Amino acid sequence: MSDKRVHGIVRSDKFRFRRKDNIGFAAAEEDVAFLQDCFVDTGDLEMLSDCGNPKSVVVGRTGSGKTALLQRLAETQDRVIEILPESLAIRHISNSTILKYFNELGVNLDIFFRLLWRHVFTVELFRHRFEIQDESTQRGFIDRIKQTFSRSSHKRALAYLQKWGSTFWEDTECRIKNITANLEANLSSSVCARFPSINFESAGNSGISLSEKSEITQRAQEVINSVQIKELSDIIDLADEIFSDPQKRYFIIIDSLDENWIEDGLRYRLIRALIETIRDFRKVRNAKIVIALRLDLIERVIKLTRDSGFQSEKYESLYLPITWSASALTRVLDERINALVRHRFTKQNVTHKDILPNKVDGKPPIEFILNRSMMRPRDIIMFFNCCIQQAVDKPTINLSVLRQAEGVYSKERLRSLADEWISDYPGLLDFSRVLKLRKKTFQAGEITSEELEDLCLEYCINFPDQHGDILSKKSRDLIDESVDASEFRELLLQVFYRTGLISLKTETFEPAQWTPLGDRDISISEISESTKVGVHQMFWRALGIRTK
Repeated sequence: MSDKRVHGIVRSDKFRFRRKDNIGFAAAEEDVAFLQDCFVDTGDLEMLSDCGNPKSVVVGRTGSGKTALLQRLAETQDRVIEILPESLAIRHISNSTILKYFNELGVNLDIFFRLLWRHVFTVELFRHRFEIQDESTQRGFIDRIKQTFSRSSHKRALAYLQKWGSTFWEDTECRIKNITANLEANLSSSVCARFPSINFESAGNSGISLSEKSEITQRAQEVINSVQIKELSDIIDLADEIFSDPQKRYFIIIDSLDENWIEDGLRYRLIRALIETIRDFRKVRNAKIVIALRLDLIERVIKLTRDSGFQSEKYESLYLPITWSASALTRVLDERINALVRHRFTKQNVTHKDILPNKVDGKPPIEFILNRSMMRPRDIIMFFNCCIQQAVDKPTINLSVLRQAEGVYSKERLRSLADEWISDYPGLLDFSRVLKLRKKTFQAGEITSEELEDLCLEYCINFPDQHGDILSKKSRDLIDESVDASEFRELLLQVFYRTGLISLKTETFEPAQWTPLGDRDISISEISESTKVGVHQMFWRALGIRTK
């Protein structure tokens, strides 16, 4: 077998890309092998691993590496408790007719949700610390706690442990159902004692007078407010004493909270209560709760649960935004290329420079790829996977293959973007057609009223039942002439900007703004006919954008 030198490395004549080759998968759960060998740490892991560091809520867009970071934390720490969202019985809570009834009536359930989260985390920590696996070890645990912590300040905490201790050995779902059932029973008995004919299956405000509604709400709120938050505060103080050894740190990890595991009606209040509980648990010095949330979900939680007592800046110290530099993403690509190629034919390190063409449009190929990403690992991985599929049976990726892969990748990324934002903007893919065949930068006023009216009319005809989101609603308003085309255009461009489809340049003296890179929000009032619009290079091929 002869060897030849291509792009500076020894390449075997037998090496060719195979159809089954790839450098990873979109979902981190399926990407285990590459993550173990090719994890690139940008410093975030150290902050998460430090129980004294408040950074606990990993925040980023889909594909930014949140799950990979949590998985790495689990691999590198000795005492990690992973809680799956489906084990939290959240669907059981969302399906509770009693809780739904009172939520729709306006009863504030936040205290109960905070109780729920505190209970879940406290029990999980105690279970693992004292190895509670069955009823026998359960009884021994209570005895040990009573002997060790006997001060008067521990009385309420011990009383709480004794009340709920019999369920500590059960799974998380069972415990949550027990607490929820206890609250439901208290709510039902309190209200039904005064209103025996009340129907919890009906909407919260139907069939009752305003005075009755007020009394029912007051009675229910009294029940909610009586939950044992004080006892749980004592439990947190007790936990800090129990977990006093800095050499034995405990981590609770929850991922996939941004998946559709609960109806939106209670979902945001649960997540807000979760974030507040994480902050409360900062008092336990050698235990840390770490969760991952999408950036857009955090924004919706703040927007939809904001009240007189909510100050979002109080929670910002908890957030760990995931951001990537060009050099870090290049390392991600190179590590994975090396893992794929190296073991098959050479002991030398292999990078993108050995595989890709020397120049693309006069620039390094990595710049071409990065420009067509939102600076997320998933984008880079998916682009190179498309290259591999176009280069089957070839030893390298030439310029023609790169261009072919770009076309496939661009269409896939546009569909992926629509999936990412489907909860907020289910018609994003349909409305994005207004950008087709435009120049890479253009003025907002070039999107004409006639184009928008035709677009909205077609959307309303194709999706007559879609009216819950802002774009669907406003498209119908445009057809009904209750809003004008310019108002709809400004909204549409704001949505495109928020999702990362476009950049906006609202002032001649300001640079173009890209929201995926963490730049500032742009309000509708800042957008006008003269606003410069730039289509993201990721979507040029999918939208047929004219570059010249």
